[in-house]
Amino acid sequence: MGKTLRDCCLACIARNISTISRLGTFLSVRDKEILLERLCWHGLLTTQSIPNVTYHLFSDTLQRVNLSYCNQVDDKLLEVLSQSGCRPKHVTVHHCPNVTNRGIISLSKILWDVEGLKLRRLEQITSEGIQSIASKSLKYLNLRRCHGITDAGLIAIIRNCPNIEKLNVNRLHKLTDASIVCIAETLGSRLVELDARELTFITSKSTMAIGDNCPNLTRAVFESCVRLEGDGLIHITTHCPLVYLDLSLCYKVGKEDMTNVVAAIKARSSLQRFVCIGMTVSSVCIEVLSSTPSLTHLCLCGIQELSDGMIDMISRLAGSHLVELDVSNCLQLTDNACSSIANHCQNLEALGLMHLGEVRGTELSRLFLDKRAENFKCITLSGTKNLPISVIKAIVENCSNLEVLTMAGLKSISDEIAFSVAAHCRSIMQISFRNCDLTDLGVCQIAIHCPNLMMVGLAGIHDLTDKCIIALAENCPYLDEIYLSGCAKITKQAVTYLVDCSIYWLYVNHTTPNAPFGLLMAKDLDKGEYTRVDDLPLEPLVRRTNAIHV
Repeated sequence: MGKTLRDCCLACIARNISTISRLGTFLSVRDKEILLERLCWHGLLTTQSIPNVTYHLFSDTLQRVNLSYCNQVDDKLLEVLSQSGCRPKHVTVHHCPNVTNRGIISLSKILWDVEGLKLRRLEQITSEGIQSIASKSLKYLNLRRCHGITDAGLIAIIRNCPNIEKLNVNRLHKLTDASIVCIAETLGSRLVELDARELTFITSKSTMAIGDNCPNLTRAVFESCVRLEGDGLIHITTHCPLVYLDLSLCYKVGKEDMTNVVAAIKARSSLQRFVCIGMTVSSVCIEVLSSTPSLTHLCLCGIQELSDGMIDMISRLAGSHLVELDVSNCLQLTDNACSSIANHCQNLEALGLMHLGEVRGTELSRLFLDKRAENFKCITLSGTKNLPISVIKAIVENCSNLEVLTMAGLKSISDEIAFSVAAHCRSIMQISFRNCDLTDLGVCQIAIHCPNLMMVGLAGIHDLTDKCIIALAENCPYLDEIYLSGCAKITKQAVTYLVDCSIYWLYVNHTTPNAPFGLLMAKDLDKGEYTRVDDLPLEPLVRRTNAIHV
């Protein structure tokens, strides 16, 4: 399945916007919004097209404005947008490196009624740029990776927008306790979600303030907040009805503190998702956590103390209600852990077993040979190199509802497995075959039969050529992420064609230091294969190949 007729029409309009007269009168508001974001995704906001874009698309009826992944979006464009008279409800400016404080200040003039605002990965933005933003209607604010923002800027925007319910300050590395205390005291009971990932300066003062002032907080992410300690986390888990909690890499929280945090979680009986990557835990902590009746999603990646006995305890106590279990990089685990999971986990939809060097996983086959197989949507096995081919076959032949499957580094993977994925896993959206023994045939079959693909990992597969890239371009229009590093026979021209065919902005990782100098690939019209032609005589090249991608 390729693009829909609507997508084809919008793509055609985007590439010819400068030549279509009275375009704005024929487009709905939603069509204008979609066109604007796709013009950004594909770098089509050129000097020639911008006057037409601003004339036809910048209308006072716009409700959603998405300007993402575009070097051509700058302060001048935002100034023109602010003069259009629109009062959008949702605005996104993401990864536009030429936007500065001046552009955000201009944009703030049309944000009085905005309900959702995302200003993400804007490297030139500082506190000065966001202090003028004010909206009593704002419910969702995302400032992720705007590294220049300090306490002064965040405090100003929080006070100007006192009704925020969901806040993302992920990786604003300059923030301190002053910001989080202001968030807690100003937003209070209205705050429902907080992502404070990698705020390395905040301490227990912040978590104490959240626990005292935010009785409705249900989602909290404190990954890599390395100064947080147990007392503040116990306070927040005691006073907030958390449904999702991430304490990954909070190294100051010791075993005893973690046990007390988990005990508070169990007493509250609201937590459904718990993530504690790289932490230290005791068997008592695992027992208390496993007996929490509301727990459905559990991520324990990289916990070196995690043993087969602990996995058995988790499986026996929580196996009936666990939906997701990820124990990747827990190096003590053996096949006994796999046996416990297969024996007791009845409702798993997601299973993570990456980089488990001591695991063969033969016992796992039982999970994928009965009715439980249909429940699985996500299975990640990358780096668990001893898995037998029988387990892989059981997965791809029986898990018909899979959406995510990663098998990077598994040498037993071949075209046979790819054919099975194409035949049985038609709903797959993310798949990784990095460093596996695949050819163009296998990738092409997946591309043809799995049109919903959004992420593909093919790095390190040296025999792949432009043939598989063309198949992905013509059959997988929703692709937005692809990894091709080390694929020396795949040319930049083919990748450019893939980018042009994708509906979304496509992230491409394609570095090929192993590529031969002067490499030229072309399609042999007799065999239908892409072969190297830079070392052929000129006459055969002209007669037998079609080098349209070069």
